[in-house]
Amino acid sequence: MKLELLTNKPKTINNETPILFVHGMWHGAWCWDTYFLPYFEKKGIKAFALSLSNHANSPVRKAFNLLRISDYVKDIEQIVHTFDKKPILVGHSMGGFIVQKYLEQDSVPGAVLMASVPPFGIWDGTIYVLKNFTGAFLKANVTLNLKHIVNSTYKYKHILCSEDFSDKKIEEYQKLIDTESFFAYVDMLGLNLVHVKKVKENGTPLLIMGGGKDAAISKNSVFKTAKKYNTEAVIFEDLPHLMMLSPEYRKVADRIINWMESL
Repeated sequence: MKLELLTNKPKTINNETPILFVHGMWHGAWCWDTYFLPYFEKKGIKAFALSLSNHANSPVRKAFNLLRISDYVKDIEQIVHTFDKKPILVGHSMGGFIVQKYLEQDSVPGAVLMASVPPFGIWDGTIYVLKNFTGAFLKANVTLNLKHIVNSTYKYKHILCSEDFSDKKIEEYQKLIDTESFFAYVDMLGLNLVHVKKVKENGTPLLIMGGGKDAAISKNSVFKTAKKYNTEAVIFEDLPHLMMLSPEYRKVADRIINWMESL
C-alpha cells in the first residue's frame, strides 16, 4: 500500500538527518506543505510529510472507524524502513501520540512532540469540546463521526486556530479535512495509552512543544508530558494548536532546526 508522502527538494543539504512530519486528527500531509516543507527546504534540510491511511491522498486501509493507533504506527514503520538514514520524527497532536507509540518499539535520532496528545490521553481536547461545543460533541459520539467536531469554519477556528489566522485560510484548510477514526480516538482516551517507560528505554531525544493559545492541548498537559519524559517543555505563548499553519510558524520551525543541530 503506497502512502502519500510529500517531500521538499533542498538545493544543498545542511543536515544529513531527514525529517518525517506526521499530522494529527482530520488532517493530512498537506498541513505541512503550506509552510514547513518549503521553509525546511530553504534551510537545507530534507523533509517528508506523511498522510496516514485513509487521510488526504493515501489509500484506504480499512473502514475509517476501524483504524487503530496501531495501524497508524504501521504507517510510520512502512515509511521509516524506506529511508537510508533514520529520520527525526515530528508528530503533531494525534501524530505526536502515534510517534510516542512508535518509540515504544524503535529508536530514531530524535523526535518532536508538537502540541501532542499526552501519553496519558486526549482528555484536554475532549473536555474543551464537551464544554464549548456540546451539540457537536454529542452528535459525533452518537453517529461515531468525529468530523462533526470540526465541520464548520467556526468550530475549526475556535478549536484549532487563533485570531491571526485569516478567514480565507481557515476556509481553505477546513475544506481539506477528513473524518477521523473513532476507534483511534478511543485508543487515545485510554484503550491504548503510551508506555512511557518503553519510550524512555529506547533513548530517543525528545523536544516537547506546545502553544499558549492551544484550546485542544493545554500548556499544563504539555508540561506534564515533558515531566513524564524528564525534560523541559517549550511553550510558544501566542500560538494555537495548528502551530505549523500559524503565520508565526517560523518560531516553531527554527526551534526544531536549532534543536536538530544540538543532537
